[in-house]
Amino acid sequence: MRTKLNYYRKAALFLSILAISLLMKPGNCFAAEKSAGLDGIKTLHENTVYRYDLNGDGKEETIKYQITENEERHTATLKLYIDKELCLTKKDDGLSFGIYLLDLNKGDNSLDLFIRTEMESDCAKNAFFVQYDGNKITHNIAFNIAFKADSKAKDFNIYRYSLAKTDGAGRFTLLLDTPVYSQAAGCYYCYASFQVQDNKVSMLPASTFTLGKYSKEYQYKAAKAFTVYSEAGTKKIAYKVTKGEKVTVDKLYIAKTGKVYFRVNNKMGRKGWIVSDQENLFAELPAWG
Repeated sequence: MRTKLNYYRKAALFLSILAISLLMKPGNCFAAEKSAGLDGIKTLHENTVYRYDLNGDGKEETIKYQITENEERHTATLKLYIDKELCLTKKDDGLSFGIYLLDLNKGDNSLDLFIRTEMESDCAKNAFFVQYDGNKITHNIAFNIAFKADSKAKDFNIYRYSLAKTDGAGRFTLLLDTPVYSQAAGCYYCYASFQVQDNKVSMLPASTFTLGKYSKEYQYKAAKAFTVYSEAGTKKIAYKVTKGEKVTVDKLYIAKTGKVYFRVNNKMGRKGWIVSDQENLFAELPAWG
């Protein structure tokens, strides 16, 4: 009996030593908390303390922010604290602020804070990226919403959006809310990509934009029969939609002339294009304020 007891004790001791040695192995200790360990984009909430290694020195900083609203003057004031020290104060016209944590460039060993002023109807303005070097806020890079698509589109609005993803190499993708309003398709969401380079943000050249999941799955019911074309801007017929038929839309295309088109798909898998400003094609359109 004593022999068995000694055996179990030795086995338990061996497993304990093995576990400790694995934890102490270089690269295993707190690796997930370093900048490279941030998974995707983290939304930071007001009056909540977060712990992340912001500048790659192996030590976690605490992050917390507070917002004071002035309803009479329609302004909001942001105070950002890192390690309990006030590092940034910003006052702006708007309802509130939004702060997001992401790793724009894994090569610089620093995390980025994306800060924006939030307005009515989910609109945003005066957004910017910043970093923290261990003492102060640095790399203040403005995100100008007055971008234009790689075309002559008169209006391409980036007033309502959410951060979708980053590739860790200086590029990030936004999910835009109806950048170009369409009489044919109504309201929708689509993706657009940007890059941060030389302390500036630019929109990656594109003329075709993929719609978001909700918009791609929305079922449009044809209010009348109409023709869908094989290529945007051509008269070559791809197929015809009959009255009452349900179709989906998955892409937005902006031609160099500025004309806007949507790609329409039927249940048979056939695809084609319609002009964005065609009216009364569908019985009901997705719409929100």
